[in-house]
Amino acid sequence: MEKLSQQKIKDFKKLQLKKHRNAEQMLYLEGETLIKDLLNEFPQLVSTLIVTEDKAAAFENFNKELLVAPLDELEKLTQLKTPKKVNAIVKYPKNKPWKSGQKALLLDQIQDPGNLGTIIRTADWFGIQHIFCAPGTTDYLSPKVIHASMASAFRVQIHYQELEPLVKKYADQTYGAFMNGTDFEQIAPDQIQFLVLGHEGHGISDNLAARIQHRIGIPQKGAAESLNVAVAAGILLQHLSK
Repeated sequence: MEKLSQQKIKDFKKLQLKKHRNAEQMLYLEGETLIKDLLNEFPQLVSTLIVTEDKAAAFENFNKELLVAPLDELEKLTQLKTPKKVNAIVKYPKNKPWKSGQKALLLDQIQDPGNLGTIIRTADWFGIQHIFCAPGTTDYLSPKVIHASMASAFRVQIHYQELEPLVKKYADQTYGAFMNGTDFEQIAPDQIQFLVLGHEGHGISDNLAARIQHRIGIPQKGAAESLNVAVAAGILLQHLSK
């Protein structure tokens, strides 16, 4: 156990930038619940713990580099409103390949980190192990996404690629979420292998939509203009998992 140095603060602060995160293949993550989950489930990915002095004793037996710092020093590193007492430097997760037959989500340029994180966490809850993201979808390794998804971002396999080839190859098993789609409850869950969700503002892009043969929707009962994409994902994934 040692004190957090100014040089370490400079090094860790660089991880706030995507280019440095990618170069180092490392993340600075905050929050005791998240860090404990990672230590328990993915201990090999946690390289350094950065904690306040009152938390140090609880983390001495994890066999990790342990750095101690006061909250005002941790404030220099936080990307949250207030610094957390337990933080860590964590290696990027290693993705496992998708296997034919596995159900998956296809996300077309989801922009909001909170939405993406919530979708990942919801997919994990309902047992969906793979998410394919179109180019332009927000980075799932951004701290904001991971804080919304918690450890689910390390359990669910996230792939970034063009979605059209998948939709074209598996047209019969692909269903897109649209405002004017068929009531999802009229579709048998085992017919759906791929569920496509679109951008928060303009939905599924025209080029991709043109390739989707099956359109499903969530019937509107009230007067709201639209449904949040993460909420829609939860409703449709619950059906998909039946």
